[in-house]
Amino acid sequence: MKKEKTLISNNIGLESIQSKGMTMKTQGSNRVVKTYRSKFAYLSTLLLLVAAAFTSRAQDVNFSQHYNSPTYYNPANVGLTQGLKVRLNSRRQWTGLSGEYSTYNFSADIAERSMPGAGGIGIIANQNIEGIGMLKTNVFGFIPSVRIPISRNMIFQLGALASVVTQQINWDNLVFQDQLDPRWGNIGPSTFAGAARNKVTFPDFSIGGLFQFQGNNVEGTFGGAAHHLAEPNQSFFDVDASLPMKFVYNMDFVINFAPDEDYYHKRKGFKLNPGVMVEHQRNLFLYSVGSNLYMSHIYLGLWYKNHTLRYDQFSSMIVMAGINILFTDAYRMKLMYSYEVNIYARQNITGPSHELSLILEFDDLGLVGKERDIFVSPKSKTYSPIECSPF
Repeated sequence: MKKEKTLISNNIGLESIQSKGMTMKTQGSNRVVKTYRSKFAYLSTLLLLVAAAFTSRAQDVNFSQHYNSPTYYNPANVGLTQGLKVRLNSRRQWTGLSGEYSTYNFSADIAERSMPGAGGIGIIANQNIEGIGMLKTNVFGFIPSVRIPISRNMIFQLGALASVVTQQINWDNLVFQDQLDPRWGNIGPSTFAGAARNKVTFPDFSIGGLFQFQGNNVEGTFGGAAHHLAEPNQSFFDVDASLPMKFVYNMDFVINFAPDEDYYHKRKGFKLNPGVMVEHQRNLFLYSVGSNLYMSHIYLGLWYKNHTLRYDQFSSMIVMAGINILFTDAYRMKLMYSYEVNIYARQNITGPSHELSLILEFDDLGLVGKERDIFVSPKSKTYSPIECSPF
């Protein structure tokens, strides 16, 4: 007997669907099944409940490599460092479950230093797929930022994101409760009339700010952002299923133990990048703490994530490895892979998550031509080391 597949969705408001008397399951075998009383049905139900409980703790998409999708978490990161940055992220989550839980993210931002107060502009687009394409979420947004110099080695940036979100659900592959027979299994069409709509579109807005400083071979960044400011309604039914606001706080440092004269010769250096990120959405939290290191063109990282302050609940460990490929002093490509695994025994049924990031950096490009290697501070026009290429 085939094990029935299940759909786990954290975005459409399961309470709304359950109120319509529905059971969301993917279409499985039409063989005779001992529905609900078989041990396979019991295990499937248990799997659904455990995984759904885990899912409900992060309604927004979460990346293992949050440091490689900075504008997704805080729009103030747009134009933080000079030049053009292009980032591609691909995430495959919970590979041990039936179905597909994939996320693809694209972002690009370019800095502009020749215009007073300008930080940069950027765009972001991502797609999230849940349950073999049953639920698809597409986002496209525009991100401007402003830059406020405080001193030679300190700056403050503000950013805002205006985006359009589209969610679409495919009801054709779902099996509802009235289609199931205790003896014959899936026996026919459902009497469910369908949702009020199969597609919802709504605007979404976010704001963020950050403070960055540099001194004594240490560069630090403190940031905060607020997402879903209007708490848009994302329900497919005529009920309220608003997307709650999410707050993101982060702190990270780049410690240069063996500085070099320029970026191209960084192969002789050694850099450490510890950091902490906290995400808060309604009464749910996600804590991430860890560090990356760079040495001889190689990136290595180790991160720990938890939804509570207890180590034995909802914990996961992330290992990352990557390479930095230098084309010139100003042009480079970074490729990083991460493997995330649940370390709490009751969550191992979900399987690991894989994530791949491709980053292209062009330091000397600007909105109105090539960037100049200067940082305009309030009292001087001298080059500031805070404008150096990041970790």
